[in-house]
Amino acid sequence: MSNKRMRPTVLEASTYDFISSLPDESLQHILCFMTTREAIQTCVLSTRWRHIWKSVQCLEIKASEFTSKMGFVNFMDNLVLRRGCVPLDSLRMYTLYQHGNVSLNHHNANMWVGYALRRNVRELHICEHYSEYFDLDHSSFISSHLKILRLRNVTISDLFIEKLFSGCPALQDLVMIDCCVYATRFSSTSLKNLTFISHSPDNGDSVHDDYKDLVIDTPSLVSLHLECLPFLAPCLVNVSSVAKAYIRLDDMSFPCFDTKYNILSGLSNVTKLKLLNEEYDDEDEDEDDSFRSRKNEVLKRDLRRCQSFNNLKKLSVDDWCVDVDLSALIYLLRCSPIIEKLTLHLGMIEGLAWEQWMSYPQEETPDLSFSCERLKKVKIICVQDDKRVPAIVIAILANANSLPEIVIKPSKHVWRKEEISA
Repeated sequence: MSNKRMRPTVLEASTYDFISSLPDESLQHILCFMTTREAIQTCVLSTRWRHIWKSVQCLEIKASEFTSKMGFVNFMDNLVLRRGCVPLDSLRMYTLYQHGNVSLNHHNANMWVGYALRRNVRELHICEHYSEYFDLDHSSFISSHLKILRLRNVTISDLFIEKLFSGCPALQDLVMIDCCVYATRFSSTSLKNLTFISHSPDNGDSVHDDYKDLVIDTPSLVSLHLECLPFLAPCLVNVSSVAKAYIRLDDMSFPCFDTKYNILSGLSNVTKLKLLNEEYDDEDEDEDDSFRSRKNEVLKRDLRRCQSFNNLKKLSVDDWCVDVDLSALIYLLRCSPIIEKLTLHLGMIEGLAWEQWMSYPQEETPDLSFSCERLKKVKIICVQDDKRVPAIVIAILANANSLPEIVIKPSKHVWRKEEISA
């Protein structure tokens, strides 16, 4: 009789566990697509799967998978204990907005973060959507491997930021969204991407009770995103490497009209720039616009200090440079010889500003000449019958090297004609 191995029967082939026969690296890769709790649950499948989860280097902790805070804490404590010294690539801990009632915040939480840092974690996410801020201890942030740190609804002290940049010399990406940030100085030689956003209007009031400078001294920075930061005036120092900038200023950004800040003047090498004001709801219409006027004046004064934006290709601005006349906008275009796309977000200008625009003597109209040979598209988002639009279009058509595409879109707020002319 031949000793040649017989082919498996159809039944044997249909019941054979092909997945379990894969090498460990493949099984670990499969588990990376699961949350950590789901990955650990695979240990009951067979003895082959019992310890595979321990070698997974991407941990995703979803607090909403747990029905109680104690269950979540026990899970995390056991995870740290049983996983041991296996290196980590990423740790993501988060709660889902309005899903579940379990917060990440616990006195053991900083121990879990410290464990990840000791395991040479490269990417760390802490996203708390619960009603309380996550208290993050700075003492454990000593790592030569951490490159990406993303935080949401986390309390961040000035000491934490100072220790973070000194203790994590490889840090490249820092994201802070809806965080309670006490720090006002960000100084790092390694940081390449910085995002600082506050969607909650209470954040500024609860942290800063007076105007402060938000100093950003980051010579390696490539991308900058600042949004909705009341009482914080951006002061950009040594950021000439920034190529992409999105800045949405709050009305309460600057303490007075005479304030001088490096914003536009600090972004000389930017290729894509959005510099906008905070968006307003209908209930904001009757508010005193002196703060907006102050902000606009500060920006226009800063603009006049700029020499050129020789790399700028995409530009988005709003009323701060077209509130009374077009001089600031024209100056900005003169400084941007290779601009390809221009987007203007025009809101309502009311009171004295509107009267000045409507009564502007023709003979006093400033020089509107500029040269933008590569301008291909202009998008204007405005309210109905905005009298600034025709003047803008005429100036562009008179100076563009070739006919650009011009798109005029209505803004999300619809205004009656009598409101516009009031």
